[in-house]
Amino acid sequence: MVEKMDLLLVGGHVLDPYTGRDGRYDIGIKGGRVAGLYPGGGILPAAAEVIDVDGDYLSPGWIDLHVHVADGAVIGIDADTVGVRQGVTTIVDAGSTGSRTFPGFVEHVISKAKTRVLAWLNVSRAGLFDGLSELADLSEIDEEETLRLIAENASIRGIKVRMSSSVVKGTDVEGLRRAKTIAAKAEVPVFVHIGNQPPKLTDVLDLLGAGDVVTHIFHGKPGGCLNEREEILPQLQAALRRGVYIDLGHGTESCSFHRMRQAHARGLMVDTISTDLYSRNYEAPVRSLSDTMEKCMALGMTLHEVIAAVTARPAAILSMPQIGSLRAGSVADLTRFAVCDEVREYVDAEDCRICGHQTLAVKGVVREGSVTLL
Repeated sequence: MVEKMDLLLVGGHVLDPYTGRDGRYDIGIKGGRVAGLYPGGGILPAAAEVIDVDGDYLSPGWIDLHVHVADGAVIGIDADTVGVRQGVTTIVDAGSTGSRTFPGFVEHVISKAKTRVLAWLNVSRAGLFDGLSELADLSEIDEEETLRLIAENASIRGIKVRMSSSVVKGTDVEGLRRAKTIAAKAEVPVFVHIGNQPPKLTDVLDLLGAGDVVTHIFHGKPGGCLNEREEILPQLQAALRRGVYIDLGHGTESCSFHRMRQAHARGLMVDTISTDLYSRNYEAPVRSLSDTMEKCMALGMTLHEVIAAVTARPAAILSMPQIGSLRAGSVADLTRFAVCDEVREYVDAEDCRICGHQTLAVKGVVREGSVTLL
């Protein structure tokens, strides 16, 4: 006898890069998990609730690897505003909190949000609560407490380190060295912000290994991912061979259409698409993960590529394949959206503008089996 489902989503176009499914399927959900996928038009089990998604796309729930949603941090924004309300089922706060401020983040944000909220724990104790130069004083790194928190909190997926001149002041890459030592002991990756030199990007890359992530890879500032001959840095090529991932991390100052075009022409594409959304860039230039995905499509990425960059790949980085796929037993996190033929203008972090010809209209999400319609 076929078990009765809690929810059936029928008439949808499943797009799941993890399994390779790209076509009409109905999806059965029970107990917050995907219980079955059925080719469109087949015999279906009974269900307490049936929703016809009317030909819209259903993908694994979108994941944004880089946001700032800590209540009380310098640049924090509400988690659900940039999460489920924008079609994103999982967000990862990128270093807003450190070992001193993380407990309050659990109480005020993680435990209350409808969106799944994870964290890259800042290597500095305060995170971004006491300003934006958290690595100017390396005595603010507390290895013992950082290791304890990582061991006790599954929501912490790695360590955030910001490697740009305004953050490190005179400490260069020493904060990253210490973060790597802690990360090795905790067996987690580091998530590294890059920007204005110093430190040099080449020095940062040389310290990274398999599973680590570089965000803001396509910023347009001097000392970026291409050398003076507009070739991919040899150190970056070596890092990619070692298994280092590269992430977009749009942000206020960290997404250059010109740099993206240059990199794409040389075969360099991001592994993951993230927003770096926070209070100061929510209205412009970032807006949402879907807007950021549309920008990537306008610059040549396919729909399948952008969906992979917000589902299967970030889930792999987080070591959480259960949220990056639609297969029997995976967590029932889904994003419902339509692809619309529509001309739109987009702006990057340098006020450059391009036109795209397709938009992603988010219709709603399922979060651990619970439906949220937008």
